[in-house]
Amino acid sequence: MVNTRLRVNGNFLAQTQNTILSAASILALASGVSAILGFVKGRLLAGYFGVSDELAVFYTADRIPNLIYSIVVVGALSTIFIPVFTHMRRKDEKDAWDTASYMINSTLLFFFLVGTVIFIFAPQIMSLLALNQFSPVQVALGADLMRIMLTAQLILVASSFATCVLQSYKYFLIPALSPIVYSLGMVFGIIALSDRYGIYGPAYGVIVGAVLHFLIQLPLLKKVGFSFSFSLNLKDKGIREIFSLMPPRLLSVLIANAMATINNSLAILISAPSVVFLKFASQLQFFPIHLFGMPIAAALLPTLSAETSEKNLDKFKKTFITSLHQMLFLVLPASVILLVLRIPVVRLVYGVDNFPWEATVKTAYALAFFSLSAFAQSSVYMLTRAFYALRDTKTPVVVSGVTIIINVLLSVIFVKTFGFGVWSVALSFTITSLIDLLALMFLLSRKVGGFSMESLIIPFTKISYATVFMGLSLYIPLKLLDEYVFDSTRTVNLLVITVVSIFAGIASYLFFTKIFRVKEVQLLYRLVSKLKINSQKPAVVIETSAH
Repeated sequence: MVNTRLRVNGNFLAQTQNTILSAASILALASGVSAILGFVKGRLLAGYFGVSDELAVFYTADRIPNLIYSIVVVGALSTIFIPVFTHMRRKDEKDAWDTASYMINSTLLFFFLVGTVIFIFAPQIMSLLALNQFSPVQVALGADLMRIMLTAQLILVASSFATCVLQSYKYFLIPALSPIVYSLGMVFGIIALSDRYGIYGPAYGVIVGAVLHFLIQLPLLKKVGFSFSFSLNLKDKGIREIFSLMPPRLLSVLIANAMATINNSLAILISAPSVVFLKFASQLQFFPIHLFGMPIAAALLPTLSAETSEKNLDKFKKTFITSLHQMLFLVLPASVILLVLRIPVVRLVYGVDNFPWEATVKTAYALAFFSLSAFAQSSVYMLTRAFYALRDTKTPVVVSGVTIIINVLLSVIFVKTFGFGVWSVALSFTITSLIDLLALMFLLSRKVGGFSMESLIIPFTKISYATVFMGLSLYIPLKLLDEYVFDSTRTVNLLVITVVSIFAGIASYLFFTKIFRVKEVQLLYRLVSKLKINSQKPAVVIETSAH
């Protein structure tokens, strides 16, 4: 079937994806694979380095290169460069390529200048990030790692321009594979280089991944006629438009990443291994957000943007509320799985010989508090997009600025005043995420003339009740199987317990959402019925798989 498909359509990898559904499907699948590879990387790092101070230094050193990359790529390229470049290309392809060259050169120049400062002052930056808790040897190690990973980020920035250009031509598959090969490069570094180079192995793997990230896109980049020149014109109309749109978006990304960096530093105040516990717990809790919250929010933006042109915002409000409940229908059960099955999940994902029981418990404890706000974090992504659709980029930034201050104050009080463990950093993050959600919902409601409380609260209440029953359905088989049937110290038995508990929980959730007449479950049933119908028609399935 696959071979037939390739013969009919030529090179499948070089095909365009011309519909939102086809592009979103590819991006969602790639996101899922990338998230799974993230767990693989975490497990390998735990296997090679355990909860050592070295791994804590590695994660701390990665904060600044990751911050710079996020500001440049997430803050500018992903949301600003693509629309401007696409619009210019439709008018004059040469002008569009000139603007692209100017943008690439100015961005790389900015990154090089900032990177040079970071390269020179890496030891001082490491001491600041560690709040002077690292020894001189650890600071020197962290500075070396930061410099290596900074080099990788420079390559990634250049490669990310290739991603943006290809997506503007509606090539999504190869760009979606780029983060996957990037992760595989780091996996290579951990497995092949760690025995010889120690913690430097994963850092070298980051460079390998960055090179692969670029090389996989190079053939397709040539196909679209990529035209690059080493020139710089800051007075170019396209460049000025891009720069004028940047500040609010850059500030928003800076705030989000600053919170993660500050939380990392606060974890160091507790202990160096606490950085590892917090990182692993954060990776796990972000999985449902990455899988459901962010894709739905991204898919929602174009529709909401189109509906803001209408004088009456009733359609806008209905679309937003419906999408919000659809997201909650998916994220809430995933969150309760992480909450109830936190110990088995952590053991299955990170449970290697170098990751002892105490580390499992502390990571699971942090995961429990993180999971309580997964729905709030996903909702904030959607609320932010709703404000963007209304051409209001200021409100989300102001709210985020206030909540980061609250987050830091709470974390400092929990850690320094009360002496709580790393779980308190997750708790403060959850509290501020809920505040962020309530504030943005209130302000959006005022901006659009108010939401119907009945349409907003009743579906959420029904989904919440079903989630509570799901939690019980997860907990009961978990305890019974663990106590009376299986020896959960064995991985195979633990996997069986986890799978059976999840199956019971999901069955309970679907049953109670149907009993409570949650509309979102009816949409799921209709989707499944369509898949069943399509499965009887191979030709239709093959055609659909092209997108």
